[in-house]
Formats: sequence, structure tokens, C-alpha cells
Amino acid sequence: MIAPDNNQKNWLIKQTYFDRKPKNLSFTPQSILFGSQKLSVPTITDLSKEEPLAYRFGIKWIRGFEFIVGRKYQLLIKNSDGEMIKISFGSYYGINKVHLYNQYAEILNQLWESYFDGLVDHYLALFSQKTPFILANVTFEESGIKIKSAKFIKEEEKSLLWPDVGTKNYRTYFAIFSKQNPSNINKGYSYLDDWNTGVLYSVIETILKGFEAK
Repeated sequence: MIAPDNNQKNWLIKQTYFDRKPKNLSFTPQSILFGSQKLSVPTITDLSKEEPLAYRFGIKWIRGFEFIVGRKYQLLIKNSDGEMIKISFGSYYGINKVHLYNQYAEILNQLWESYFDGLVDHYLALFSQKTPFILANVTFEESGIKIKSAKFIKEEEKSLLWPDVGTKNYRTYFAIFSKQNPSNINKGYSYLDDWNTGVLYSVIETILKGFEAK
């Protein structure tokens, strides 16, 4: 079961600087609580659920009439039943910028340690057992992966053997490509717009490092 550590922290989230009713965010072994919202956390032992828990995250710039006036931190979490929680808070004109960024990073780190690190282990166990699975629209098999590479206005499924799999991680997205044909076979996964890109990154990088070590 994916369960948070005993030393759990709570956060008070002010969605805007003038928010007089901040919401409490906390993690428990069975659920994620945000204000009056409750998101049930399924266990990973139910293999009928491809992704028991999924998340996406990122920072958006807040633009004024002529220039950027702040940044908005966004984090969305959903379970396999379609329930979803959206956490959003912003920094305007540099007010509390450092504090809010640290809060954002702390929440992400705790969320990872509490739930998604265990999900990575789950997928790595499936791979070691030579059990095919799908994660973030990428099909994992013993011999390689299948991605949906964009070609003109449509996407085509492409198979890559593990020695041909190349990756590149950027601030806002993670890219997978063919080492032999990178311009024609590639796919980007946004941390903010695509579910479980962080989990995908960890799983595929761990597998690739395992091949490099052989």
C-alpha cells in the first residue's frame, strides 16, 4: 500500500494574497484532504487500476497589461475513480515569492515521498517481472517502449528498442526520442498538462540506467 510517512505536515493554502479563508492541505494513508475536498487514495495492489493516482504540476506566469506581474503554482491530483483536487496559489509583484516557492517545492516533495515514489517501485516491479504495462500513454515491454510520435497533424505509434531510446529532461517537459531518428520519432510530455510525467520520467530513467550498468 502507498502510505505517507508518519511525520506528516499540513499546509495552509491562500489561493490569492487577499484570501481570508485559507484552505488546509494534508495527506493521510487513505486520502488527500484540501479544505472541504477529500480525494480517496487507492492502493497499488489492485492491478485493475492502471494508475491508482495521477498528478500534474507546474508554474504559470501571470501577465499584466504590459509585463509579468506574478506567478501561479498549480498542482492537480486525481484518482482512478475520476475524483480530482486542484491546488492553486499565486505570488503577485514579488510578495512572499520565496516563501510560496518553498511551499510549492515542499508540497511536491512530500507528495512524491508519500505516494508516487511507491508507484514508481510498483511499475519497476512489473518491468522486472516482464509484465507489459502502460504509463502516461507509453507502453512498456521487455524489449522496449511504444510512444505516439507526432507526424504532421496526426500521431503514429512507434516502437523503440531500449538501446534506441533517448531522453531529455527540461524544466517544463520530458522528451523521449529515437537515437537513430530523433527528428521523426519523438514525443514530449508536459509536467503541467500531462498526467504522471514525473512518474514516467523516474521509471524510464531507472530502466535505462539499469541497461547502462550491464
